[in-house]
Amino acid sequence: MTTWTFSCETRSEIPLPPEYTFPRAFNYLNPEKNSFYILERDNGNYIQCGGSKKACTVEMRIYHSDGSYKHYVVGRKDSSSAPATVQMSAGVVKVQEREVLDHWQAIKLFERFFSGNETVPSEYVLREASL
Repeated sequence: MTTWTFSCETRSEIPLPPEYTFPRAFNYLNPEKNSFYILERDNGNYIQCGGSKKACTVEMRIYHSDGSYKHYVVGRKDSSSAPATVQMSAGVVKVQEREVLDHWQAIKLFERFFSGNETVPSEYVLREASL
């Protein structure tokens, strides 16, 4: 059985669906004091969102069978790769315009990940992030 951890900047543990829903949680996404959410599986894979309800970015870490992992930023396929920023409580994050999503897009990605599907829908692309 898969074990999940859901947390945010202001709460180290948030109840998981169906007890609490991602839309309810993301209602409190705020760039000044609650600027990120992380949903992590027991295998180390996670999806995280940072920013505000109108402008957030979503990243994923996916482990491979050899123990290595990749860190990705999710972006809309049919959008610009021009530089953009997302405001978070710890400062500004530099991303591409396509990687600035709204909280509803982030919620759908979190719901998909929580369902066990760690791929993104076809309207999105992944950019490997260097850490």
